[in-house]
Amino acid sequence: MSFGIFKEIERLVEYIPIESHAEGIGKLEENTNIDTQFYFKDLDGIAVRLGVLEMGKNTISLRDIVKLLNKFLIDAKIDEIVESPRRYRQLQSSGSGLPLKNLLFDFSLSALNGDYLDAKLYLTHSFYLLGLRRRFVLLLSILINEPVSINDTDVRKLFTYLALISEPNNVDVHFDMDNNGFSNRYSIYLQELQKVTLPDINNSPLINLRNQ
Repeated sequence: MSFGIFKEIERLVEYIPIESHAEGIGKLEENTNIDTQFYFKDLDGIAVRLGVLEMGKNTISLRDIVKLLNKFLIDAKIDEIVESPRRYRQLQSSGSGLPLKNLLFDFSLSALNGDYLDAKLYLTHSFYLLGLRRRFVLLLSILINEPVSINDTDVRKLFTYLALISEPNNVDVHFDMDNNGFSNRYSIYLQELQKVTLPDINNSPLINLRNQ
């Protein structure tokens, strides 16, 4: 996914009515949900060009945006979804040792497991420390505030893709010695990986580790 494409997808979030807070966390307005259709005037043809809307359609839903993100996140890199790719790369090469992308990984695993308090905490840290894009943070916060999201196929696929692009180089921290295997959150993530289709899924270091 190119940086330009993600910026265009992010603009679609502007058409979703969101009650947001200073820390970047938000929720949908009352009496709306992930499938609620909102009026959308595609002046420059963003949605049609990206394939999320048919020509002449004038409404868009949060699910439309989630499906579009799933389409492009398959081959995305983490520096494409942060506010400043240059700042992110500088931090990563500074030798500080800060595993910033792990924040997004831990958010994704918490969300998949339904641990929404932890997910909100990791998402807030991803916003301030990792530099995750503001509108993307708003969209993710909506999904973890929606009670149906934990079992929604499209939403779980989104969290799985995010976990995949932010997976740590060292997974030892997710190994639970007491239970003779991976932690519950990590095990759920591995189960979700089995449900998605990825061109290079067999090359994932986590999949290779699991198969050893």
